[in-house]
Amino acid sequence: MISSSMYGISSTKIINTNINPDVHKTEDAIKLKETCQQFESILWSKLWKDMKQSAMSISGADKERPYKQMEDLSLEMASEDLVTSSGGAGLWKMLYDSMIGKLAADQEAEALKEANNEAAKIDIEG
Repeated sequence: MISSSMYGISSTKIINTNINPDVHKTEDAIKLKETCQQFESILWSKLWKDMKQSAMSISGADKERPYKQMEDLSLEMASEDLVTSSGGAGLWKMLYDSMIGKLAADQEAEALKEANNEAAKIDIEG
């Protein structure tokens, strides 16, 4: 069994010891977190809708459902609330943790490139 502490994931925040903690506060990291949460929310919503549809078709109750769209909307809202308020099942955390390293590497490469450009500019001017 794999424990979440093994990957540095707490139930309330993302902690990856290989990455500078400031990376998690960047605009790109915040967008990544929101995107991962939205993905998990959509996944749960789709799963619940399909399970509900299967149960309805087995029972024969899916013939006349005037409030189907409202039911689907309530499932989508419940899924989003589950993920954002309680963290969901944690799929978004695993996605985020697996992708934040690439984001951190990209940010470091960009900073290094800018530093090299500044150094070259100083050499040319000086």
